[in-house]
Amino acid sequence: VIDATMVKDGRRYVMVFKNETRWPVAQKTIHFAVSKKALGPFGKASPAISGSYWAEGPTVIKVGRRWIVYFDKYRDHRYGAVVSVDWKQWQDISAQLQFPAGARHGTVLQVPRAVLSRLLKLSLN
Repeated sequence: VIDATMVKDGRRYVMVFKNETRWPVAQKTIHFAVSKKALGPFGKASPAISGSYWAEGPTVIKVGRRWIVYFDKYRDHRYGAVVSVDWKQWQDISAQLQFPAGARHGTVLQVPRAVLSRLLKLSLN
């Protein structure tokens, strides 16, 4: 397991990570595990939530009711994402994404609109 990130979902903690299994068959997929405490112990890893491509570097954000997990499809040289409202059913939304060429592992964070406006003004200058 590598590239772990954690979010709080209500009263539980969800750790999203890459399966770094190499033997007997390389898996390289994104999974998650749940705990009542941030320091664990965590339950059993979920089935893969990413596809059959190799993925790493997950980051998670909640938008409305939807949890979006972004990740690097590093062999395909592009970003991917899956979305869920219940951590059970996952939909691949990778085709809807646009990232700058060469984007790699990233982190999602909220930025106040006023800060975003100032940054956009600076980028236009």
